[in-house]
Amino acid sequence: MSENKYKRNRYYGKKPEKIKKETNENNEKAKVEDNKAFVDPNLGVEPDELSPPQDLNLKLQIEKENSIALTNMLKQLQADFENFRKRNQNIKKEAYDDGINTVIKRMLTCYDAICGALKSIKDDEVKKGLEILEREFLNAFSEFGVTPIKAEGEMFDANLHNAIASEEKQGEKSGKILTEVLKGFQRGDKVIRYSLVIISK
Repeated sequence: MSENKYKRNRYYGKKPEKIKKETNENNEKAKVEDNKAFVDPNLGVEPDELSPPQDLNLKLQIEKENSIALTNMLKQLQADFENFRKRNQNIKKEAYDDGINTVIKRMLTCYDAICGALKSIKDDEVKKGLEILEREFLNAFSEFGVTPIKAEGEMFDANLHNAIASEEKQGEKSGKILTEVLKGFQRGDKVIRYSLVIISK
């Protein structure tokens, strides 16, 4: 190794004991510098200045607010689910009602054919068979909550009846139903078919 290289070495020309001493001192300084990062910043501060109860109260307050927010969110989700369930129930009921009303309207066509045949057929045996069929239709309607609308002899009600003609009849009040041309039906408060009637003037 050249002399210049020796000069660049910080231990060049020093005794081994002195080199060892300086190395130890440098190691101690490095340890102190490394430990500075782990020194507790609160060392030397009075306990009153630390205020741990305030930190704890802040954490408790945050946890309380989070708990309240979570509770409110759960309540909202529960309310939304309950509304969803009720809407589904209403949709299901409406679909069921519409399905029944559609079927009943189709069955009324057959019922009207039987009623028309009863008015024209003279054979008693055939007529008796048709009357049985008419009763069966009415029983089937009743099972689905469908009932005939009262008409003949009643006062005209635009919510239930549809007047197709009017006649003068002595001794009868104006608006009284004289003849039922076509029987009407309703299911609960909903009219499936209005009664076609003739009323007195």
